[in-house]
Amino acid sequence: MRRIVAQGPAYGYQPGAGLANEDAPLWRDATPRQFMPVLSALESLEEQTVTAGGTVLRFGHLYGPGSAYAGDGAFTAQVRAGKVPLVGGGHAVFSFTHSDDAATAIVAALDRDTRGVLNVVDDDPAPLRTWLPVFAAGLGAPAPKNAPAALARLAVGGWGVAFMDRLRGADNARARLALNWRPRYASWREGLTVTDEAA
Repeated sequence: MRRIVAQGPAYGYQPGAGLANEDAPLWRDATPRQFMPVLSALESLEEQTVTAGGTVLRFGHLYGPGSAYAGDGAFTAQVRAGKVPLVGGGHAVFSFTHSDDAATAIVAALDRDTRGVLNVVDDDPAPLRTWLPVFAAGLGAPAPKNAPAALARLAVGGWGVAFMDRLRGADNARARLALNWRPRYASWREGLTVTDEAA
């Protein structure tokens, strides 16, 4: 039987309190200009996929071998160099997805007659101010410094500030139920360390 599976991001939700499930609205109020094309593309992709009877897997921040968070990744290099600050207090909540868990979710979606949108993220969403210092320490990198949002906006723009201070984490309960899926890396505390040591 034919299966249609598409990929989207799990960090496009309207900022707010608590974790977002799949019924939560996408970012509409005060959306950073640079992020608007991404949201428009996501909406179109999801509408076409769901209309065709398919499944959209919204992945969190992907990490693992070959990713920006790997030992030789671009983001890791910036952290090692002390170039990733806690913008505006680092309130953005990150939901991570290890590449291994993304792969098992894809296999599960291909194996089941599941339709609609599902958040495929780990069980431990965390604010940037929590996970970035741990990640930096594990790399032997300088502790991230605080940077006022207004100052950071000059360097990274509105989307950069929002990415580090306003993102909303995602809930994976629906994917666990619909796909009978469980993340092997239930927490970034396991996965980010494994990624770096394996690099």
